[in-house]
Amino acid sequence: MEPQRRWLLVFVTVLNPGLLIVDHIHFQYNGFLLGLLLLAIAEVHRGNDLLAGIWFAILLNFKHIFVYLAPTFFLYLLLHHCFSERPPAKSLLSSFRTRNFLPLGTSVVAIFALSFGPFATQIPQVLSRLFPFKRGLCHAYWAANFWALYTFADRILYYGELSCLLPTPPGPRHHFPRHLQS
Repeated sequence: MEPQRRWLLVFVTVLNPGLLIVDHIHFQYNGFLLGLLLLAIAEVHRGNDLLAGIWFAILLNFKHIFVYLAPTFFLYLLLHHCFSERPPAKSLLSSFRTRNFLPLGTSVVAIFALSFGPFATQIPQVLSRLFPFKRGLCHAYWAANFWALYTFADRILYYGELSCLLPTPPGPRHHFPRHLQS
């Protein structure tokens, strides 16, 4: 396919009004965010760990739902970028490469500082909005994540009368997790 036709196909696909409405209104820009995740993964594949860390930090600041990937990225960058590949002579710390760690750590901290800096006096409020533990960790919907398993286990415990650790509240039974009941 000639290049002009290929670009036309890309533009028609990317600028499809249906995709824009569904993705960018209903799903809150997940296509864009998956693009940032793919950029971070592409940089890992290219061997550019510093740029991968930067892209992933930017992604986390756009939408915190990707925080579940953070341990994987953190461990990969720490072990692959901050430690030498040869076996440690005396200990693991002897293979630590500070000159690789400092630019990576500085760039990630700088991105978070730029993002959260304007809210420095309101960090507790920002964190309570990002991680609303007070209202419960899951909604009344089945979501494909850890909290779905939590909800499922809670329902099994609730309906199975295995409430020796968590007493069953009096009154009618509800299908919501215990912490969502009033």
